[in-house]
Amino acid sequence: MSTPLNGSLIKAFEILRLFDEDQSELSAVTVAQKLGLNTSTAHRFLLTLEHVGALTSLRRGHFGLGPRLEELGRLAELTNPLPVMVKPVLDAVSKDLNESVMACRLNRLGPVCVSVSESERSISVIVKTGTVLPFQHSAQGRLWLAHMTPETRASYLQDGAVLRAHSQKQIDPESFTKDLETVRGKGYALNLGDNEPDIAAVSVPVWNAEGDMILSLSVFGMLSRFDAEFVERAKSRLRAASSEISSKWK
Repeated sequence: MSTPLNGSLIKAFEILRLFDEDQSELSAVTVAQKLGLNTSTAHRFLLTLEHVGALTSLRRGHFGLGPRLEELGRLAELTNPLPVMVKPVLDAVSKDLNESVMACRLNRLGPVCVSVSESERSISVIVKTGTVLPFQHSAQGRLWLAHMTPETRASYLQDGAVLRAHSQKQIDPESFTKDLETVRGKGYALNLGDNEPDIAAVSVPVWNAEGDMILSLSVFGMLSRFDAEFVERAKSRLRAASSEISSKWK
């Protein structure tokens, strides 16, 4: 039985993830509307986040990112340089394939995006860093599962069950296990509209010198653009990128 998660902590991070380049400040009204909270609850969350330094008051009722997050951001770059190292590689792949590219690390709930390079197309798929993808219905998730022992896989699937709730698709355990064996054998995974309609992805692993999978790399975009020829080209380019990252990994 998995350990229950702290719902308030999850909600606090959902609030922080509302910030982006176009949303530099938040009010209780905005948070309430976007996350389905009542205004007083949203305001209490904002005040609590301000108290711990995660937010700062810009003017009455409006908050921006605070000094504690800046400190943690600098610390993350010093102690975990992986996203900074990977980003130029992703940018090069995205430019070559004209699609968005991301790198994911393993999380108990599913692969989590740690770095992304967005396509310059006028219409493209966007995934933010910090996004957690479902294990069973994403190329990245199936790739990680394929390289786990059955016991480890069962544990991760149990913890990641919350991300499967949105999907009504029924998965036959026997056929799913065979699919993972195929993924492991071929060394890549495909998502052709399995997670979100009309969205496709190709994913390959990144290995360290000890033979451990440390990242998944994936190209993703509109399903209509992922024909057989493009999938082959994407696999080849991603594998080259995987080798480049592996050579830099220490």
